[in-house]
Amino acid sequence: MKAIFVRNALLRMIKLIGAFFVCLAILIFALGIWFRVNNIYINTTPSLAVGLYKKVDAPIERGAYVAFCPPQLEVFKMAQQRKFIEVSNGLNGNCPSGHGLMLKQVMAINGDWVSIDVTGVMVNGKKLALSEPLPKDDQNLPLPRFQLNPTLLGLSDVLLMANHHPRSFDARYFGLMDQKHIVARVKPLIIFFHQ
Repeated sequence: MKAIFVRNALLRMIKLIGAFFVCLAILIFALGIWFRVNNIYINTTPSLAVGLYKKVDAPIERGAYVAFCPPQLEVFKMAQQRKFIEVSNGLNGNCPSGHGLMLKQVMAINGDWVSIDVTGVMVNGKKLALSEPLPKDDQNLPLPRFQLNPTLLGLSDVLLMANHHPRSFDARYFGLMDQKHIVARVKPLIIFFHQ
């Protein structure tokens, strides 16, 4: 009798745990759809403050945060293989390149002078903080070295950088970006913490 009671209690517990995980999965799926419908992006990387970012209807300007689709270039394929950027899965964007959306800050636009070398990134003669390119990643693999002699940015050029973490994968490694790859301007909605 006691064995039957214990077995029934275990079965009830297993059913409750199973129901909990099914409900949790449904909740996560529903939140993902809600975020997508409401143009909310989740940032979990150290490149920018960890939190939720919402799409806003505003022009692309210096200092703005943007979500962009990395183009199909070898440097982004390498970044995806090394897990610097994610695979596009529908929740993090449907980028034609197969890469997930990236969130960065616009540090230079049309009319700004930009140079990139081993000492860092310069905008209008001033070196950006945390802009020195690293020779190797966390796996001790060499990182690409992007060089850009002083260049006056054209109408569609933007310089996309991180502003929170020295190990971010940004323009130090992939160079200037064309604005056509920007999907949205975003602003912080809820910031959980700065890394």
